[in-house]
Amino acid sequence: MTYFFLVFALLLNGCAGNTPMQFYMLNADDPSSDASSLPFDKHLVVGLGPIHLPDYLNRPQIVVEVSKNQYSLDEHHRWAERLDQNIGRALARSLAGRLGVEQIVRHPWSQKQHIDYQVGIDILAFHQSADGQSRLQAQWQIKNQEQLLRSKQFDCSLASTDDPDAIVTAQSACLGRLSMEIVVELRQLANAGVGNRE
Repeated sequence: MTYFFLVFALLLNGCAGNTPMQFYMLNADDPSSDASSLPFDKHLVVGLGPIHLPDYLNRPQIVVEVSKNQYSLDEHHRWAERLDQNIGRALARSLAGRLGVEQIVRHPWSQKQHIDYQVGIDILAFHQSADGQSRLQAQWQIKNQEQLLRSKQFDCSLASTDDPDAIVTAQSACLGRLSMEIVVELRQLANAGVGNRE
């Protein structure tokens, strides 16, 4: 009987010590960035996507770099939805607000959908690095139909603690800076009349 109560107490203590799972969402609102003053026609349609992630990020856990060749997956701190979907949602909201457009269409869209500018993004890195930096690396492009208008590399590193809230906040700020870079290029193209519908 004593053995039974001892095992029960150990199990109870173990359950009480379990860390509850926390879920996180990104945004792309960087208050340090100002929108460009170049005009942008609110009737132009921007297509966002596809957004590609490397396989190491295609998982629910937040990824943290332990060393140059080693990563850990935080089982107790996870994304609230698929990371590519969360990135797409955050960027779409940010681009719409900064451009003042009526339509940001997320990939995939109907073949009948007219798109003035398509923004495709390849995420190359998106994690907390071993030296305490939240890093976002991406290659992104703007197309009109099949014509490549812009192709750029983006790299953002922001100091962050190991606290998951701080990591996600820094990653959101990097995403906001990517949004701002895309906005500047889109405004320049539209202002020059490149890719606009006739």
